[in-house]
Amino acid sequence: MNKNFKKIVNVVSIILISLVTIWSILKLIKLIRKYDAFALLQGFARLSSSEDEIVDVSGIGVKFIGRNTAETAESFADYLALEGYKKIGKFGKSDLYEYDGEEIIVKRSKLFSKYYLFEIFNDDYVSRMARLG
Repeated sequence: MNKNFKKIVNVVSIILISLVTIWSILKLIKLIRKYDAFALLQGFARLSSSEDEIVDVSGIGVKFIGRNTAETAESFADYLALEGYKKIGKFGKSDLYEYDGEEIIVKRSKLFSKYYLFEIFNDDYVSRMARLG
């Protein structure tokens, strides 16, 4: 009886460990797709080798990273101001900007507590930037 019980415990343990491993891999793949990990790694490299406060990691001007400093947040706001966008308020935890009747939402997230990720959300804006980029 004791031998059979150990076999059952071992089989159940292996199944549970396998399920947790598969779940972890799926979550990692989801994160890599969501944040485009390769582009972020290139952005981290560009940040560390330059004096730039923010770096475009999307290639089309809709996703940026910068160091976790107040100057970085100001630099991003200055970048949007140069594009003609003016901050008009908040949308939940995100910032809301407007230019010529068009509103964009800018979400700022922390990455590894050392960086900010700025993402611009507006289908028309993203489409326009993709055509220009």
